[in-house]
Amino acid sequence: MMNDSDKPSSRRLGRAGIFVVAVIAAVFVVVFVGRNIWHAEKETQEERTGVKEQNGLN
Repeated sequence: MMNDSDKPSSRRLGRAGIFVVAVIAAVFVVVFVGRNIWHAEKETQEERTGVKEQNGLN
C-alpha cells in the first residue's frame, strides 16, 4: 500500500497535468500546421500544372 509519504505532492500532480495538456496541445498544433502547409503546397502545385488531384470518391 502507498503511504502518504509515497504519494506525489499536489503541486507535482498539477505540474504533471499541465505537462500532459501541453504535450497534447503541441501535437494538435503540429498536425494542424503540417496539414495546412501540405494543403498550401498541393494547391500551388495544382495551380502550376492545371491538374486537380482526385480525392476520395469524387
